Amino acid sequence: MPELNEDLWPSDLGIASTIVTPAAILRTQATLLGEKTKGILEAAVETFSANNDIYHRFVIKVPALGNYRYTLFQVHHPVTLYPVVVDQEPTMPITIANLMIDPGILRITALPDEDDLRTWLRRVFASEATKRIIANLYAQASG
Repeated sequence: MPELNEDLWPSDLGIASTIVTPAAILRTQATLLGEKTKGILEAAVETFSANNDIYHRFVIKVPALGNYRYTLFQVHHPVTLYPVVVDQEPTMPITIANLMIDPGILRITALPDEDDLRTWLRRVFASEATKRIIANLYAQASG
């Protein structure tokens, strides 16, 4: 007769500590922004879930402006980590007014793997829109 509390799980659950998650990559970049600006600007990754997907919002915080917060971008992915889908980026503000002007603004960017995520992040961080946002927030916090 089977035991009531029998362990039916395999001994190897496939848990690997070498997996680098999108959240870990984003948190590293958030830390680096604070270091590069000597704490004038800080960044955080806010994570939440909806409909079995995991969302990450990359937020720039400005302590000198009453902890003003600016969402630089937002992405989401399934539990399997990839693809990472871009929901919002600095060059693509999604507002009702912008949608009425350009319905094509809702393009979907899907990043199929870690290399593509890193390439996309390099592009976003080096973009004129991001540099302008960083410079303006830094100037307001310093002045």
